[in-house]
Amino acid sequence: MSRTATLERLDLTAVTRRLVHLPKEPWLPGRGAPEPDGERFALSGELPDAPSLFRDGAGGHDTQLFVEIFRQLGLSLGYRYFRVPAERACLFVGLDWAVADPAVWRRRGPGAHLAVDVRATPTTTTPGGAPRGLRLAAALRIDGEPGCTGSAEVLFLPPAVARDHRATSRLAAVSADAPRPYGPPRPLAEPGSVGRTDPADVVVRAPVTRGESSTTALVIDPGHPVFFLDGADSVPGLLLVEALRQSAVLAAGRSHGFRPELTALTALAVRFRGFAELDLPLSCTAVAGPVRPDAAGRASAPIRLTVSQLGKVTAEAEITAARAA
Repeated sequence: MSRTATLERLDLTAVTRRLVHLPKEPWLPGRGAPEPDGERFALSGELPDAPSLFRDGAGGHDTQLFVEIFRQLGLSLGYRYFRVPAERACLFVGLDWAVADPAVWRRRGPGAHLAVDVRATPTTTTPGGAPRGLRLAAALRIDGEPGCTGSAEVLFLPPAVARDHRATSRLAAVSADAPRPYGPPRPLAEPGSVGRTDPADVVVRAPVTRGESSTTALVIDPGHPVFFLDGADSVPGLLLVEALRQSAVLAAGRSHGFRPELTALTALAVRFRGFAELDLPLSCTAVAGPVRPDAAGRASAPIRLTVSQLGKVTAEAEITAARAA
């Protein structure tokens, strides 16, 4: 995501699980296509009852858990299995996921079982054989039912490259022509309006609307126990994804009358365009597309979103919002 992490800052306590490396099945003639490149892993455990970020959403557990699993997989597999040098910084540059049935994430009490199948494929390697990047693909099941599928792309940058990348990203933000915000900030969005129950998990302010678009200012709390679990010194990708999600729920409500408590986000695709700095203002602009029935017959709409920092684009995304009931 739009921040780096290294092995020294790795903390795998957010999601309780067990990761197992699966052997490749030998290919025999007549048994279809050979298994794709990459290494397979399986992880399992209980769906967490805390923190609220992972058990909120539309009445049950939340797909932010899938995003956090991807974050931790990129770190753990890169540094520990593929032996990426510890000084290299891990940078997530893209992420997507899709949910076939939002009901699978609801009505799951304590002890619900989580299982994830993962394939990790190096993109390119260094002369020493360590990956310069990984492509992750995963499928998550909850109590045996399909919960989510998705993929992510991770880069591992040498220290000098990571520093230059961040400096260039910051320079582009402060050099942009966009004016800085002025006047008193707008109030924090109501938790219920963004599909949350805990005010501490709200990361956007009430939107400003202009024509078909609505823009929210992001709220960064370095004391948040999940977003800043590992002491990030730039805006964590998980927080950016949450801001995109909350902005999408607001836009679906404003443009199409979707009730937040009955709105399910069924697909997300995001590309990160550099670092987001803690000391510079961030905003998210959302534009809702037309409502059409999805494959399950639910009324759904695509939401196009852009996160900017002083005029520099930091992330671009499309999220599909659907009426869950």
